[in-house]
Amino acid sequence: MEKIKPAYLLLEDGTEYQGYSMGAGGTAFGEVVFNTDMTTYQDLLMDPTYSGQIVVQTYPLIGNRGVDPVSESRLVASGYIVREWCVEPTDAHEFVTLDEYLRQQNIVGLCGIDTRALTRHIRDHGVMNGVIAPSLDNREELLRQAKAYRVPPAVGAITIEAPKRYAAENSRYEIVIPDYGFRRSILEYFLTRGCSCTLYPAHTSAKELLASHPDGIVLSDGPGDPWDNPEIVEIIKGLAASGRPVFGWGLGHQLMAVAAGGSIVKLPVGHRGSNQPVRDSRSGRVMVTEQNHGYTVEEESLDAQRMDVFLHNVNDGTVEGIRYRDCPVFTVQFEPSDGNGYQDTAWIFDEFVSLIEANRA
Repeated sequence: MEKIKPAYLLLEDGTEYQGYSMGAGGTAFGEVVFNTDMTTYQDLLMDPTYSGQIVVQTYPLIGNRGVDPVSESRLVASGYIVREWCVEPTDAHEFVTLDEYLRQQNIVGLCGIDTRALTRHIRDHGVMNGVIAPSLDNREELLRQAKAYRVPPAVGAITIEAPKRYAAENSRYEIVIPDYGFRRSILEYFLTRGCSCTLYPAHTSAKELLASHPDGIVLSDGPGDPWDNPEIVEIIKGLAASGRPVFGWGLGHQLMAVAAGGSIVKLPVGHRGSNQPVRDSRSGRVMVTEQNHGYTVEEESLDAQRMDVFLHNVNDGTVEGIRYRDCPVFTVQFEPSDGNGYQDTAWIFDEFVSLIEANRA
């Protein structure tokens, strides 16, 4: 086994943590954020919305099962931090260790630090930039670069390069999806409902997206600061004005709100994990949702005559869902799911199909 090498995390406020190198060696700058997921670490690593961020896993032991080395994944996170990674995963005959996987993907990692203390520090002081480095000999220069770091605009860099169609087995509807950078697993929930999906590059014009006369439009999730995408906002204005049913989640939810005149603010600590509670203000029902975002729609900026905020985060009261009164559009902040153990938000896909049916009628 290769000799364990020391490594450090230095936050922009000067706080430092000493641990050991994991994954690829070297130096990595990023916005340091924590995620509370316990078992879905491989899905987390494949999430494009972590572009430019150093992800801290709050659960102490990661990689028990191992990582599927043949899964289609493109890791865009700047770095990854865990308390401890499993040296001998249970599926070692098929999977590789987390350390080996990070090496293959060229992701700089850090282990052996008190991630609980780090999480509390971020929670109390807010999300901040940091750097993983093999040495702090040039501490002041690393600190200067960490403070100056800004998550780069990422949508244009990770969007699909050319249109791609996913055909439903019993296709009844055609929907178009400008790809802002999202996990492809969500497509299955549209396909099983008879929605064939065609993905387009993020900056495809509204005219081109509407040229095929789709039954519906989906605005996907994606990484980065919503304000970095003014061209996409203009495209969304054209899509909403078309009268076609529109559903959006994550970044798509935020950009739709901006297109309608709303504002976006950055959260002191983002919502990242699979257990974020969301309440429906009409029924009082509380849903457990999966989220990964650092921004939120500012409710005070919304026109109540045109927009109905019907979902709120139970923990901090932030906006989680909007219905638009003057067009067939609704959006949610979280990632809806219809998978095993995640049926709380499956109704969202059914509502979108109902919206398409109503628009056809």
